[in-house]
Amino acid sequence: MAQQTELAISPREVMGKATKRLRKAGIIPANIFGHHEEPQAVQIDAIAFDQLVRGHHATNIIALRLPGDAAPQTALIRHVQHDPRSGKVIHVDFFRVSLNERITSKIPLRFAGEAPAVKNEGGVLLHLLDALEIECEAKDLVEYIEVDVTPLTEIDAIIHAGDVKLPENYTLLTDPKEGIAKVAATRAEIAEEAEATEGGAATPAPAAPTPEA
Repeated sequence: MAQQTELAISPREVMGKATKRLRKAGIIPANIFGHHEEPQAVQIDAIAFDQLVRGHHATNIIALRLPGDAAPQTALIRHVQHDPRSGKVIHVDFFRVSLNERITSKIPLRFAGEAPAVKNEGGVLLHLLDALEIECEAKDLVEYIEVDVTPLTEIDAIIHAGDVKLPENYTLLTDPKEGIAKVAATRAEIAEEAEATEGGAATPAPAAPTPEA
């Protein structure tokens, strides 16, 4: 189970275009939705949110704690809006969840081991997907799913989503036939194969001489 990450929040009274003042002060406007409760306007410290993202906790259950509340609200990050020019986070939407309800989520993949086709055949390991979409109880969310690449013993060998061992009580929503990792030949190898093929081609026979009149 992924550990819950706590994030301090505070009520937000500034709305609309006035939120530009918040951002200039290093504060990100945010909203909390879900669970048949009224949406709640809050704000979070930009540095604290950046640390949460850099710590790879953005897919975890987050405990949102308001000053004075006895218990935090458990939530997932539903949407993060970035400034198209600077890339800075300008708004965050949180979605309330109960730890015992089944939810859908995308879990990052972490590739482990060494593919024999890379080590012995000189191939290149390609990561075709970086996350799997799954369904599970919120309390069972993990930070990542590990993928063992040691079964990739030949060039063009591939691991599909359905090959990945998931934690107990997980349901895979990604197409099981979707490729997630593959070993491909390098350009040099492809060129060598092409040259070998051309070199082994039969030499056409010379044309027969034309009889003189």
